[in-house]
Amino acid sequence: MSAYTLRYYEKMGLLPNPYRLDGKQNGIRQYNDQDLRFIQFVYGLKQTGMKLKDITLFAEDGCLLTQNDQEIEDIQEILHKRIELLNKHVNLLEQQLEQLEQLENVMTLANEKRSFYLAMLNDRLPNP
Repeated sequence: MSAYTLRYYEKMGLLPNPYRLDGKQNGIRQYNDQDLRFIQFVYGLKQTGMKLKDITLFAEDGCLLTQNDQEIEDIQEILHKRIELLNKHVNLLEQQLEQLEQLENVMTLANEKRSFYLAMLNDRLPNP
């Protein structure tokens, strides 16, 4: 993930502002292990094609593994929300997969036609 992307995600509130070397606003960003895991998580969701809006909704409640004081109802609500977002995303990915499979069929037909025409060119026409 580029530095530009990290700054953009921070600006939009998807990533928390990291600790800065020497505490300066423009200082070098310092990420701890938890920050890096979260960045990898966001990167993974983005790599699957999830929209930033949905990633933001997914992440707005923070990491469930580090929140000990939340009530069961709150956690269940967050889990339901995340499952709904993931279901929506998986459905979109399944639609894209279907489209790719259809495209693969068209590509197979195009390759067969190309092979047929190459065979015609090689078998029937004299070489100049």
